[in-house]
Amino acid sequence: MRIDEIVLRFVTPKMVAPFANRWQRMERWTKLIVEIRSDGLSGWGECTAMESPFYHYETIETAWHIIERHLAPMLVGHEIEGPEDMLDRFRDVAGHVETVAALEVALHDLLARRDGVPLAVRIGGDVRPVKASATIGVTGSVADLLAAARRAEDGGYHRIKVKIKPGWDVEPLSALRTELPHMPVLADANGAYGPEDLDHLAGFDRFGLMLLEQPMAAHNWKAYAALQSRLDTTVCLDESIHTMEDVDDLLERRAARAVNIKVGRVGGLIRARAIHDRLAAEGIGCFTGAKFETGIGRWTNIALATLPGMTYPSDVAESARYFAPDITTLPVALTGRGLVAPLDAPGLGTEPDPVQLARVTTRILRIGD
Repeated sequence: MRIDEIVLRFVTPKMVAPFANRWQRMERWTKLIVEIRSDGLSGWGECTAMESPFYHYETIETAWHIIERHLAPMLVGHEIEGPEDMLDRFRDVAGHVETVAALEVALHDLLARRDGVPLAVRIGGDVRPVKASATIGVTGSVADLLAAARRAEDGGYHRIKVKIKPGWDVEPLSALRTELPHMPVLADANGAYGPEDLDHLAGFDRFGLMLLEQPMAAHNWKAYAALQSRLDTTVCLDESIHTMEDVDDLLERRAARAVNIKVGRVGGLIRARAIHDRLAAEGIGCFTGAKFETGIGRWTNIALATLPGMTYPSDVAESARYFAPDITTLPVALTGRGLVAPLDAPGLGTEPDPVQLARVTTRILRIGD
């Protein structure tokens, strides 16, 4: 397959509501959408890097630069056998995994469209419904949190993910457990605590959490092992897991019992599948994570969520919770109570709506030979 052109777009679709995590509050969220063109077909990928360097050192600006200056010249005008060949060409690139993943996903989508198979099937999953969850950011009050949680419960979501941080943990989690005692809750700290908070975190069993996600910094394996040994609650790692070597550390230290697998964070669908397979073989639970993606990234995540070892509900909810309208012709919608499913069509099963895409595009670059 000859790569004819790569198109980069910054898009800023309208957010349904502001979203806050431990670092910042977002009222707009610009995304980087990647298109790879070959022989009249297009494949689409979404870079999961953010505008800020807090979750990861990559940003959408660095991703744009790395693709334009370094990665695109390795692809455009060349014959590429597939995603494995692409990753081999990028073998000397140090890091920039979210950037690489955007291109890798776009190539998977392109090949799946060419071969007439859904993306889920191409990566070893299936076209089937999977359980979804709703994510709630740091809200202005406990009342606001409870109202959002009740809406998620009414929507049939199989769990809620609640962002926490020091000073915003005991009160909201206590209120959730009192007001919604049967709702499964995942508390996600994005590494907001330190080893000095072990005693505090060790008391979280009283909240009856489904999972406690990434309470401390990424590679503090000793502290994670100490925390998991003191908790009945399952600790889940997110930012800690980038490579198979990180999985080795998790297993050796018994640092956690679950992993959030994000396509961008691990460098693409091939690596995500490999990590999934290893975790499943070792009896470690996992689920597909998300980062407020548009429909391009959201349909990608749903494909990954269909892999057999995804034991927990994914982070992927319907598009209407995030952007209105979404940029895809077919936004993600619930197929049942708290369920989403891949589209039974080639690749992602949909593509950006050309009118909507043009309306929200703020910058575009076409890289061709």
